[in-house]
Amino acid sequence: MEEFNDDEILSRILRKPTDEEPSLHPFKPWHRPRKQWVRRYQWHDSLLHMLRETHFPGDARTVRYLSLPGEDLLDVRVLREACEQAGLDLRFTGLNSVRRGSADDVQLNISESEVRGLARIHSGSMILRERFESIANRGSLAYAEVRGGGPFHAVNIDLCDHIALRAAGAGRATVIDALAELIQLQLTNAIHPWLLFITTRVAPDRIDARNLAALIEAISDNIAASDEFGRQTGELLRAEGDRLTAVLADPGSLDPRAFMNLFALGFGKWLLRFVGAAHPERTLQMLPGCFYAVIPDHPDMLSLGFRCDVVQVPAHDRYRLVGGDAEIAIANEVDHGLSLIGATGELFDLDEMLGREAQLLESLTIESTDLLRSAHYDVDGAAGYRGWLEANAA
Repeated sequence: MEEFNDDEILSRILRKPTDEEPSLHPFKPWHRPRKQWVRRYQWHDSLLHMLRETHFPGDARTVRYLSLPGEDLLDVRVLREACEQAGLDLRFTGLNSVRRGSADDVQLNISESEVRGLARIHSGSMILRERFESIANRGSLAYAEVRGGGPFHAVNIDLCDHIALRAAGAGRATVIDALAELIQLQLTNAIHPWLLFITTRVAPDRIDARNLAALIEAISDNIAASDEFGRQTGELLRAEGDRLTAVLADPGSLDPRAFMNLFALGFGKWLLRFVGAAHPERTLQMLPGCFYAVIPDHPDMLSLGFRCDVVQVPAHDRYRLVGGDAEIAIANEVDHGLSLIGATGELFDLDEMLGREAQLLESLTIESTDLLRSAHYDVDGAAGYRGWLEANAA
């Protein structure tokens, strides 16, 4: 592989290619308009809604955000807008294991420098050249920085592969291990509501058998505790009665959409049990989510969102000096599980929606063009962004 020093790499990234020369800054799959829908209507809007409901003291008006950003920091650029609309600063902590000295590393440095210069970006923001999995190691730099940078108002685990992959080797930490460590830090330190976004491939042949068994066990426990949960799970998976038992024993027999529902419900139930065991008590809500196809006509990418809140219980005046106390009904785990089934059943095909809503697709295309232009992509002209979309139409 041809090697360049930093100055040469920088000049190549910023130089506009000629007609005869291929772009040195090529478009990526996550530059499609559908990903901008996720950034805008799932991540941005969910964060803005939560921020407007959350109290920030006058001397601590900072939103803390953890993500796995790409070299262009597109997620940070979009979520900064939500913070600006709420009158808050954004302090981001990013993990990207890009190789130091590579062209991607130089692009990440450029993007970080530019984003730091935008309005409402906190000076304490940072990018760590670390793998997300390293958070599972309490002696690592990533763990120390994440612990010191949190608790977070939003955590965004945006993956290109399966979140529940097999371990890379004996004793190696997985994404799930790191996520569990991160959630534990959140539950220990966060007394404010916070969001968790998960983007993951979903395929039976990629998920670790032990991880899948654990997610199915989480569902089975709820089925054992509630006949209604079992009935609705059967409807969700299109496997009523005895067939439900069969597909839970052999989930690979499900069609891709039903398997996606199984994974989403099991993952939600795992999270619910995890956060529900914390003190003070937490609630977990699955936010509206979607899926789309990386492989044409095979929906296999799932985009989920969750909101975690501390249960607010007012002080109890035993002697009724200031009047009677109101009774507060707190939903149990079965009720929350039924809500997860409802939200899972409402997951929608983002490709299908954009295929029939031409005006929305055009709006997202314009947004994506502007966003990529801000990150120095050559978006204009016949060989620009729209040309790339036409050449790579599914």
